[in-house]
Amino acid sequence: MRLTLLTLVTSLVVAATGCAHVPLPPKPYYGPTQTMAQVVQEINANNAKIKTLRASHSFEATLVDDKGKSRSFSGDGYLLFMKPENLLLTAGSIVIKYFEIGANDERYWFTAYPDEVSTQWWGDKQKLTDAAARQIPIRPDLILEVLGVSEVDTNFLQPPVPVMRFNNDQDAYMVVWNKPLRTHWAAEKEIWYDRQTKLPKLILLFDANGRIILRAYLSDHQDVPETGGKIATRYDLYFPENKSRMAFRLTELQPYITKGKVHIPNPGSFAFPEDPGVRKQIEIK
Repeated sequence: MRLTLLTLVTSLVVAATGCAHVPLPPKPYYGPTQTMAQVVQEINANNAKIKTLRASHSFEATLVDDKGKSRSFSGDGYLLFMKPENLLLTAGSIVIKYFEIGANDERYWFTAYPDEVSTQWWGDKQKLTDAAARQIPIRPDLILEVLGVSEVDTNFLQPPVPVMRFNNDQDAYMVVWNKPLRTHWAAEKEIWYDRQTKLPKLILLFDANGRIILRAYLSDHQDVPETGGKIATRYDLYFPENKSRMAFRLTELQPYITKGKVHIPNPGSFAFPEDPGVRKQIEIK
């Protein structure tokens, strides 16, 4: 059961290069740089153009279980996204549907279809605490973070508070978001933005103790037709806790597709599946 869930988690994020590829560092840069306000303005100028997205994807993954045994698998699916936090991601192969992960304004859910699991986890967004999040195999909010198209709050004193520094060797702006806990402040996430394009190339997500729970390299940014915005199409992910890796590639990027007079995605695209066709439904509280 545990290995099956880990396999489904690994198949979650979609696409294509097999083993994670760490790009060579660029030539060090020691020229002029911009203020955080200027950098954020350019980040938001791109991300604000991407309000909806429909894409196909393919993925490959290598899972390492708790006994050190690895398993590789692959498949494909599609992605629907609509700001601010609406998401629908499917993944499977020719012979089996692996999972569906989704979120709308009120709820989030993860459905695992294989017979050995056949379970849907779901919950109310307003009640999503750190403790509750541990109960769900795949968290929609992490996938939204990995896409890297959210706009940055320009109130830099509003938690989570961003702090920026410049990395000369990587030629990148590094922004770390920090949040207050009961006894201290903690890093929540870190994103590296290319100095010239202001497009994200590395995303790090942390637990409350500052340990990396997900590292994602983003590359091959492409135009989303009709929007003027760009999004990464290759994602290489690594989970340090179990040393699993995955890679996914987005293809057929479109802001939406049309069926008759209806644009997809739309709010109805993210309706919570009341009857998902699995044996068990678990409400996260």
